[in-house]
Amino acid sequence: MGETNMGESGMSESGMSESGIGEIDATDRDLVREETLQESSVRYDPPIRWFLRGTAVGMLLMAAVNALSYFFRSSDWTSLVQPNLHSKEAIGFPFVVWEAGNTYGGMFADYPRLGLNVAVAAAVGSLLGWYTARKTPFLNGLLTQLETESIERESQPIQFSLRGLMIATTVIAVTATLARNFAARPETLIAIYLFGPLLLCVIAMLPRNLSWEKRVVLIIPATFLLIAVAIAVGTVMNMEFDKVLMGVFLSWTPQSALAAVGLTGWLLRDLARNKSTAVVN
Repeated sequence: MGETNMGESGMSESGMSESGIGEIDATDRDLVREETLQESSVRYDPPIRWFLRGTAVGMLLMAAVNALSYFFRSSDWTSLVQPNLHSKEAIGFPFVVWEAGNTYGGMFADYPRLGLNVAVAAAVGSLLGWYTARKTPFLNGLLTQLETESIERESQPIQFSLRGLMIATTVIAVTATLARNFAARPETLIAIYLFGPLLLCVIAMLPRNLSWEKRVVLIIPATFLLIAVAIAVGTVMNMEFDKVLMGVFLSWTPQSALAAVGLTGWLLRDLARNKSTAVVN
């Protein structure tokens, strides 16, 4: 009896010790997580950093306007999807920097006017940068909240939902169908020009519990791969290399700018609403 009691007590002590170790490990993980969140809450970005961010956004918007100017200044867009040596094309805002058929003295474009366009873009970007710099305390609060939520998501394992897998399967099936039926045809380039940014966003948003920084890293190789596909299609169609890249720039830049500004605005609006709700409660 004494030996039995001693054995039972030993087993209970070992079980308690194991549970105690598990509780200690869980407590340590919680402490580390709290310390990480506290470190993220003290982050402060100076106004100059927000000024540079705002300036970059403003210049991106001006780049989108310059890309869109091609479709207004050109009478024919077919050279972007098939060989065409007689199209009348031009690009530039507010000043025209390139026209088809103009040699510009052996240069690719009118660089003095290009410099003026860059100066205008920098001025517009500076105005937006000045405005964002004035909102530094507000933007820092939203950035802190965003980073806190990102840390909480990163503590969970990366996974694909059933809906995400269905979307991925559909995207792969549609891409395979287009590649098989329209491999070296203008329709393929049109699809890449029009739906390339959307496809990249779908690829980046499929994984769950992933921070936005890692989603950006995921987009980069997918972007280069899609551009390589467009160049390969254009090469088979005997198109000039720079024409395909020009088509990608003209089509993707406005879409990317609008998507970036729209998503950022929606995210800031959502964070501001959550912050105001928390203050009221």
